[in-house]
Order: sequence, then structure tokens, then C-alpha cells
Amino acid sequence: MSCKRKNKLVLLICIVTVLACVTLMASAGNGNPGSDSDPLVTKSYVDQQIALLSSQIGKSGGSSSGNVDTEVIEQLQTDIGDLTSFVIGALQEIETLKGQIAALEGGFEVVRADAGQTILLAGGSEAILRSGSATTVGGTAGGLVDATAGKDLNQGDKVPVQHLLISSRSDGRGLKITSDVSKEAYLLIRGAYEIK
Repeated sequence: MSCKRKNKLVLLICIVTVLACVTLMASAGNGNPGSDSDPLVTKSYVDQQIALLSSQIGKSGGSSSGNVDTEVIEQLQTDIGDLTSFVIGALQEIETLKGQIAALEGGFEVVRADAGQTILLAGGSEAILRSGSATTVGGTAGGLVDATAGKDLNQGDKVPVQHLLISSRSDGRGLKITSDVSKEAYLLIRGAYEIK
């Protein structure tokens, strides 16, 4: 087989590989993550495939014929870089979601807060004021859900003791502790939160 023909064959394989990846990415949006139509892959697998493709490109680029289309190779390298960034971003998002799921599955945590402190709840987090007093801190799109009373608590509303509160978004919603300076408040919180 001549070098020209070998180069064209390698180039054709590279193009088919990239097109297959693009097709898989496009169809992945239609399936559930982890299903047969949208399988999850490991970073090491993607790195291995990129290394294999890069070595094939390197072999074809070093041939003596000089007939390799460098624009196509550069485009393939750009596409591979974009695909790698996409996969890394997806893996980071998966790790973030795993952390949020672990926080929700961990059960309620006892949290002590002093007067004047604000507890910001992440989306999906739950809180119960066990003792002390607090008011609602509203976020950009509303306040907290009082699941016990079946109503919304808006900015500045008094938080009832022993009521289950739910934050539907991570937009600055939470509770401001208004207990006396000499008396702290205790809460049960499930999910992600931040004390300020």
C-alpha cells in the first residue's frame, strides 16, 4: 500500500471517529444518563482514545509524501480538545451532584447558630428551627416553603418552631437568627447550607 493511500485511510478513520463521537454526543441529549442510549464513560477511557487518535495523526503527519491536509488535522485536534473539555465539565458536574446527593442522604445535622447569623440554604435543603427565633431571608425568586403549615414564608416572616422548611432554589434563601444575644438557636438541617 502506498504512503498516499495510507495517509488517506488514516485521515478517513480519524474523520469517521470524530463523526461517531459527535453523533453519540447529539443522541446523548435524548437518553437518560447511564442508560444504553447515553452510556457514561470514564476519563481514562476518553484519554486513551484521544492518545490513540493523536498517535495516528502523528504517524500520518510524519510521512514523506507531504500530502496530509493540515487544516483537517488541525480541525480534528480542535474537535478533540472541545470534546475533552465537554467530558471534563460533565465529570465535574457529576461530582458536584454526587456531593449534593450525599448531603441529602446523610440525614439531618444539628446546627447551632448565634443571634445575628444568617443560614443560607441550598436548593432542596430542609431545615427545622428547634429552639430560638428566626425570620425568613428571601432569595431573588422568593422565600422558603413551610411544609408543615402548607404556605410560603417570605422575606422577614417569623419562622415557626418545629416546622419543616424547604428551600426550592440556591438563590440566597435562608433564616436570620433573631434570638436574644444570650440565647442561641438550634436547627436541624438536611442538605447543603452556609452560615454567615
